[in-house]
Amino acid sequence: MFANNDREFANYLAKRLKESLDPIMRMQAIEILKLIAIPEIFTTILSVMKKDPYADVRLEAMNILVSIDREDEVIAALSSSLADPEQRVRDRAVMLLGKYKNTKALEALLHVLDTPDREFREAVTTSLSHLLSGDPGYIAKLVESVPETKTRKIGMAWLMGKSRKRGSLNFLVKLLSDDDPDVRASAVGALAKFKNRQLFNTLEQSIYDPNERVRAAAINAIAATGGERAFDLLSTALEDIDDFVRSRAAIGLARINLKMSINVVRSKLSKFPELRSYLIGLLFAAGEPHNKLGEMDVIAISVVDEVCDKEKMKSIYKKSSERERRLHAFRVLSLNTGWEGYKFMQSALKDPLPEIREEASRILSAN
Repeated sequence: MFANNDREFANYLAKRLKESLDPIMRMQAIEILKLIAIPEIFTTILSVMKKDPYADVRLEAMNILVSIDREDEVIAALSSSLADPEQRVRDRAVMLLGKYKNTKALEALLHVLDTPDREFREAVTTSLSHLLSGDPGYIAKLVESVPETKTRKIGMAWLMGKSRKRGSLNFLVKLLSDDDPDVRASAVGALAKFKNRQLFNTLEQSIYDPNERVRAAAINAIAATGGERAFDLLSTALEDIDDFVRSRAAIGLARINLKMSINVVRSKLSKFPELRSYLIGLLFAAGEPHNKLGEMDVIAISVVDEVCDKEKMKSIYKKSSERERRLHAFRVLSLNTGWEGYKFMQSALKDPLPEIREEASRILSAN
């Protein structure tokens, strides 16, 4: 009965969306609204996208919104969804924003690039790469139209680090002199992705930066380049005044040479006793007898997590014919917590090695 009156039909469906508590009915209503998508329902759909308790409904509302030709308002709405509690909704908003060659869309994506969520940041940089593809002249103007703020600088640093285009280096090196330490740290992190040993001198200067976050970023970057010179620099950084910087130096040393890092960290214990947990973690990662190490606290476990490649450990545990290697891999993997760790321990109860079965049984009993 509504076939000839889209507006009336849309209002009817919108009312159902507002009044019904049944998620199936709400999805049915939103699915039908997708077929109408007239400008008059924009406000209603916007409200659903922002407030509906069901992520699936919010996602469908987003799809309707982008089909309505009101670009600035759609971009504003998508930008607000970047803070949605559901990751699927955030990722969808990121993907859709990347389709708009628009200053507001670019600015919105740059604003969320400093998220600590690695997966979300990956989605954002992918979308930015798409947005910034095409005519270089137009893209340059688009980037210049974004205010020269800390957010823009950090965002561009992340993006250039991901793309690793040769022309990005001069821009990133310039950011190393920025007044804001967060910008400098982001530039160091981006330069590290190039894995270019010619940048070593440039990165080395940042080890002496007055800000501890920049120094930590520089240590991570130098560790990624590897080599004897990098090892010597990080050995010196173990005496940094900041404990977090010292911890990054310990991890960096291990990534360059695990056995040598143990000796260096041990030599610093009298001056920095808090490095003991790092030493225990390094010894565990190197396969030292675990019952002689001391307590595996949170810091020691985090060291093992960073130093030992979990996928490699899984492969050794499943495929190696060497008893000691399998036992070491088991012990590294036994540090996993939660449901995954519990399932692993349960399966280890049937392992052909008696030592592994005994340790798995003991760990499960203790928990």
